[in-house]
Amino acid sequence: MDDRDDTRNTISGGTIHGNVVMGGRVSVVESLRGHLRMLVAVTSAMALVGAGTTYYALHATGGAEEPKLSARQEPGHRDAHTTVVLPRAVRPSDLPPATGCPATRTWLHAQGGTDVGQSALTVEMVGNGHIVAIEGLRATVVGTPGDPLPGTVVDCSEQGEGEKIDLGVDLDSDDRVALISSAGPVSFAPYFSDKYLYLEDRKPELFNLSVLATRHSYDYVITVEGSVDGEHRTWTLKDGDRPFHISGVRGERTNALWNRGQGWETSYAASHGAPTRCNPCYDQEEREIPRTAVGGAPPGFSFTAVPATDPAKRPTAATPPLTVDEHDAESVAIAWAVTSGSIDTGGGDTGPAAVLPRVRRYLTRELADSGGGLNPLAPDGGGWPAEVTVHHGWSVAQWVSAAPLEGMKDRPGYLTGDAVELEVSVTCGYWAADGWSSTAKSFFGRLRMQRQSDGTYRIAAIEEKKFSFPQPTDPPQ
Repeated sequence: MDDRDDTRNTISGGTIHGNVVMGGRVSVVESLRGHLRMLVAVTSAMALVGAGTTYYALHATGGAEEPKLSARQEPGHRDAHTTVVLPRAVRPSDLPPATGCPATRTWLHAQGGTDVGQSALTVEMVGNGHIVAIEGLRATVVGTPGDPLPGTVVDCSEQGEGEKIDLGVDLDSDDRVALISSAGPVSFAPYFSDKYLYLEDRKPELFNLSVLATRHSYDYVITVEGSVDGEHRTWTLKDGDRPFHISGVRGERTNALWNRGQGWETSYAASHGAPTRCNPCYDQEEREIPRTAVGGAPPGFSFTAVPATDPAKRPTAATPPLTVDEHDAESVAIAWAVTSGSIDTGGGDTGPAAVLPRVRRYLTRELADSGGGLNPLAPDGGGWPAEVTVHHGWSVAQWVSAAPLEGMKDRPGYLTGDAVELEVSVTCGYWAADGWSSTAKSFFGRLRMQRQSDGTYRIAAIEEKKFSFPQPTDPPQ
């Protein structure tokens, strides 16, 4: 039975009023087996959470086990929006082969990783012979929220799939109640606003709970409100004997290791792990999910991440803050692209040659002495658009990715060899203090990295493969 449908049930000997969600396929009458075991009908009127409805429930016989409710992390869930941060430096060559995101996230959790932005939990409920009505579910924050966690962000996505009842909860909200969700995105609409969930006798009811956190890191528990045989009950669900934990999303542009089914690569962008919201939401058949359109919420899909540094503000430094692992070829390539793609004509940059001193540390001596090769903002040695100089503007590297050549992404030892070839994509935009801006400019090229005697990597050659201008201003996130 679809949990999103309005369901009204009439039971012999008792009546349920209001919108009721039945767990599973077995009806209430079928679960009361045998005419010789007569159950006494007990009426109890209750106010449901967020709704002015009441119900009458049949009372179960004594001697049954207590209802069982539990919650656990589900790193193996095929959710398209789960990102993990490891509290240490990690290179692409350290990661297991990209054989599937559930296996990768399970490995990351075993290494001490923490979900970023969105975390998948499985909540399991069993009635165990009692009449159990679940009236509400919410997250309760434990302690004081903290800053987003530092470390290496690893982002792996696959197509989501809905195998359970999908709920969501937003820890950044003042009211952290259960929200209607789909396989991945979470709506702004409360789930228990006008209904409750009835648990069957022995059949577990499973929920996929997407917990969202953007602005802070949180310790939290899951609080479930309901009734057992007409008596109010509250359950507090933890991660074993401790609260669950989730990291917020770092707003600054930074490096992350990511995989979209094509193998691991390194990317530089903003807000890795930003959860996706929907208003309204759609199921996997592209049908609108009822009651998920909420007035006052952002329409369509939107990101709730902390905004990254505004590119329309003049940079305070010639180069954005970068953490560079010079023993990692991809990290060096990213640093070159970001540094050479960041210019400020108001700060004295007059052409590609002005950027060379800032990128020299990433080049072999031979390449630096020859002029530094191509600049992603100025292919073939030409200058950037004249308007940038006229308006005393600057550029921001919005999106950069570095990855092994096609077919080499999961080849063992490829990224640690003496010579490593990488494909690098750069998207930059231009701004000026007077409000002028230009559409993004993109570069797609091949870098040949050479390992030095001390084990560090330097760029030995830069080859442009494709250049196009203009490009859309919304690079992939």
